[in-house]
Amino acid sequence: MQENLFKEIQRFALPLMTNNFLQLIINQLILFLAVNRSIKNLAGITTIQSLLYALGGILGVVALAFNIEGGQALGKSDEKGFLQLIKSSLIVNMLIGIIFALITLVFGRLFLSITYAFDGKMLETATVYLLIQSPYIFLTLMMFLSANLIKIQNKTNDILVISLVSTALEILLNLILVRMINMGIIGASIASILALLVMVFLQFWVVRHKLAQAWGEKAMKIKQLLRKSVPLGGQEILEGVIFTIFFEALIARLGVTTLAIYGLCAQALNIIKMPTYIYENAVTIFGSKAYGEADFSKIFRTIKIAIVSSAGFYFIFSGLILLNAKRFAALFSSSEIVARFPIYLLIALVCSIFFISYEIFKGILQAMNLEKFVLRNSFVINLVMFLTMLACKLAGVTSFILLFTLYGFNLLVLSLILIRKLIKEKIKYKLLY
Repeated sequence: MQENLFKEIQRFALPLMTNNFLQLIINQLILFLAVNRSIKNLAGITTIQSLLYALGGILGVVALAFNIEGGQALGKSDEKGFLQLIKSSLIVNMLIGIIFALITLVFGRLFLSITYAFDGKMLETATVYLLIQSPYIFLTLMMFLSANLIKIQNKTNDILVISLVSTALEILLNLILVRMINMGIIGASIASILALLVMVFLQFWVVRHKLAQAWGEKAMKIKQLLRKSVPLGGQEILEGVIFTIFFEALIARLGVTTLAIYGLCAQALNIIKMPTYIYENAVTIFGSKAYGEADFSKIFRTIKIAIVSSAGFYFIFSGLILLNAKRFAALFSSSEIVARFPIYLLIALVCSIFFISYEIFKGILQAMNLEKFVLRNSFVINLVMFLTMLACKLAGVTSFILLFTLYGFNLLVLSLILIRKLIKEKIKYKLLY
């Protein structure tokens, strides 16, 4: 049974991992084309990408709520409830995406100026990039929903094929817009949005029959999704605000060079952390189904498989990127950044090791309807960390190493709290791994 579950999870995860890996590779190629070896371009674009990624996580909590509620509905064989969840999720995602686009168009420039202290040409470049990306959240939420429908049906190979098509399109558009027409960052941004639009269209086409069924149902689950989304959203806001917006705002005030190095570290960490996000996704889906079936033994087996698999990929990818750190940095910037990048990356990797346990434990607890416990404890720990970082800034002792050390300690404390709760749940149901 353990072996069968292991194979099921790997069949789910590996196509998604291949898909995400290809996307990350193409993103590096696009970044290479767009920054044109400019430190300011590198700092501005990577900061915007991290911001959008964080906001996608925060605003995408409805998709996560759908994952959990949908998995539990399928575990209970509640097909009607599942279809109502689909329609409700569609409506909520559309509203969120449209509101975000309007806010970005109106307040984008002001936000970048105040939050990151961008000015001059750097502010102009970052603003244009952000404005072109204004449909990003709308398209991303639609992509999340359609991808989740495909994942729940265990057809992750379809996602891989669609990703290959959209990636090929994005490469072609970048060659035309960036290289041939010389549109630079604007061309790269347009290419990414158009490719995302095509991906959403193709994924919707794959699940069109299920969507058509759902559209015939009443949107009776909006309140249920929103109730589930509130603590999940609070969780994402804490992480997004503290460790993306606030964290990067502190890094930005250490200078453009340090921000550029951090931008490269963030790109590398995205690759290294990617398998953990995939296995967290698997934990959410497989764990919520098992919870709906009241199969707690399967829940804890899922945790073990996800932790071991995530750790294995984390160390493999870390080793490969560290061995090629200078080559990686040389693609984007100057000799000063190339020389400093490896040691900064090593610090970031060591401090991020407990990211694995934190994400997996968080995912399984949310799948077990314990998201309020996760939010409550995360709020307390993150608030302490927020105040500590702020105090360090006011005292004038902020540094790259200090910020990442605090980040790593934060992950360790949260991991210990969450695993303690899991052990209590294990004892409660009198189960062994």
